[in-house]
Amino acid sequence: MVYDYYKNQQEITRPFSPESEISIELESGSGEESPDSDRENEDVKIDFQVTEMPPRFAVPFADVEVTEGLEAVFECVVTGTPVPVVQWFRGDTCVTPATGKYVVSQKEGLHSLKVQNVGPSDGGWYQCRAMNRLGEAMCKGSLVVMVKGKGEGA
Repeated sequence: MVYDYYKNQQEITRPFSPESEISIELESGSGEESPDSDRENEDVKIDFQVTEMPPRFAVPFADVEVTEGLEAVFECVVTGTPVPVVQWFRGDTCVTPATGKYVVSQKEGLHSLKVQNVGPSDGGWYQCRAMNRLGEAMCKGSLVVMVKGKGEGA
């Protein structure tokens, strides 16, 4: 998020995060006294709205352990304004639903990656990347596949 401040008709910008503190020094514009100038210690209220925020994982996903043949689901909550573009990766490769192996979904900031019919080769690191024009955030977790014992049914 970037706020615009002006000093001597020069624009000053600085990054903003929810944890940032903002202090504003008010200066008299004309130097002339106004009829209300006897109220020197009057409180000034400044309203502003946060209109842009870089992406952030409000709820990151955790490591997943699943038995082969079942499905694994990674879920996370992403915030940011403008709404971030979210991509899922297995290692360094972007996963796509086109293969039928993965189902990617999103609803009101909750993003999920479902790995269907998990096999031993699906194990490894998965990551989620959220990007907007103010920045990017990443979250990473592992998928551990437990192989079925020979005595178990299919």
